[in-house]
Amino acid sequence: MSQASVPDGQPLASRSAGLGSHWELWGVRHIARRIGICECRRRLLHMLPGLFPALLLVLPHYDPWELPLKLCVVGFSLGTIAFAILRYNDFARPNESQWHVSVLGYIIPVVALLILLPGRSELGLLTLGVLAFGDGSAALGGKLIQGPRLPWNRAKTWAGLASFAIVGSIAASFSYWADARPAVPIRICCTIGAVTALMGAIVESLPIRSHDNFRVGATAALTGLTMHILLLGW
Repeated sequence: MSQASVPDGQPLASRSAGLGSHWELWGVRHIARRIGICECRRRLLHMLPGLFPALLLVLPHYDPWELPLKLCVVGFSLGTIAFAILRYNDFARPNESQWHVSVLGYIIPVVALLILLPGRSELGLLTLGVLAFGDGSAALGGKLIQGPRLPWNRAKTWAGLASFAIVGSIAASFSYWADARPAVPIRICCTIGAVTALMGAIVESLPIRSHDNFRVGATAALTGLTMHILLLGW
């Protein structure tokens, strides 16, 4: 069901009615009632690419990545862009006019790092972890937990900021560790992941009237690269 098929004046609870049993799994229907079906779809689309580092743990590959793996990543990225843009009504928020900018802002920092630093794929995956689960959790935490507003941005909450920092740190640390060659001690992975996620959370919370995907992704990329050089050299 697309966003366009739901009347604007219809109550949120009734929008969730008739979704079917697939929304019952893991309380998804409850979350959909709280944040809206469109936002629920948007969070899923936002977070699913972040599972890629876990897939690499069971997918044999070399470092730097071989051509087939690179082509798979490029193909997946292009497919995700096309799907997200073509299904605009399923994911875009009300009155959102630049959905394609948000989509491209998500993909570009990650793919740019993977292409420009072929022997440091862990940095691209680190950025992906921050974007997918850090930025994705900020919206969920802010909408579900709510609570006090940030003094520098009344549209954001401390719950959203904390959700970004905590979940983003875990995801970024794992994503970096999963593909680091040679292996990096877990404490260093956690330090790089935590600092990168915290910087991304702060940048995401700023009262800037623009899509935050690109600025969060660019911040994560630069912070992750800087921390990598400071702690491990080049």
